[in-house]
Amino acid sequence: MSTARQADQAGGRAHLLRPASLLLFVAIVLAVIAGVAWQYGWHGHLFFQESAADARAHLESAELMLRSGQYSAAQKQIAPVLRYPDGPLYRQARLLQWRIAKTQALAIPAESPRRQAAMRDLRPQLAALYALGAWSLGQWQAFARDAFALGAYDLSAQAWLAAATVDPQEREADQLAAAHAWAAGNQPAKAGALLLQLAAQSHDSERAKHWFLQGIRWVEGGKGAEAALQVAQSTLQKLPQLWQDHEVVLAMAELALSADRPQLAAQWLHRELLRNVPSEKRS
Repeated sequence: MSTARQADQAGGRAHLLRPASLLLFVAIVLAVIAGVAWQYGWHGHLFFQESAADARAHLESAELMLRSGQYSAAQKQIAPVLRYPDGPLYRQARLLQWRIAKTQALAIPAESPRRQAAMRDLRPQLAALYALGAWSLGQWQAFARDAFALGAYDLSAQAWLAAATVDPQEREADQLAAAHAWAAGNQPAKAGALLLQLAAQSHDSERAKHWFLQGIRWVEGGKGAEAALQVAQSTLQKLPQLWQDHEVVLAMAELALSADRPQLAAQWLHRELLRNVPSEKRS
């Protein structure tokens, strides 16, 4: 009896190992893999395309609402897109959010106290946009102008400097705008240091002279005469030709006197007098 049972078990094992059964098992496994791939691969790709199209529709709808003055409705339209920072249209949605908020604030009558409060509330939103980074030249410049208009002068200067890294042809103009933003924001030392940097890099002697003179005045106003004198001397090492300019020598002598360095002022003035005396008279 036991011999018959063992024979049946052996036959069962042989049946399980038949090639046809193995092929069926493999087919089932492949079907399961294909189903998973469809769900998370091809189907996921289609879902991504549908999501992008849906986000674009939200943005287009928000644009229309913005144009018609429906600011709250426009903000609600972009809210779903803003929930996904990794989405392809997230940055575009952030820009649109900024435009909605700015347009809404500017729609408030200028004489209203609410207008000033609304403009102040825009500053952190603009700062958050700046922090995202990797913007185009035009967008950096737009941020800089907006920040200046909001009285966020340091942010304006930083945005101008970010713009200066994008296009070498506009670097000088952007850096100059940054200096003026810092000056407007009561940071003359930063503004002056940047002007002196521009002067040292300039190939135009007149502009170099103008930026140098303005730069040392701003640094003096922000950090005092001694600090201005030190940075002025350092800059003139890179621009030795400016020592030949009478106005520059007088400005340096005046700065030295303000820094309580009369001997230095006398030395420069004496050298300037000798330079203007004909050689035959000196002998």
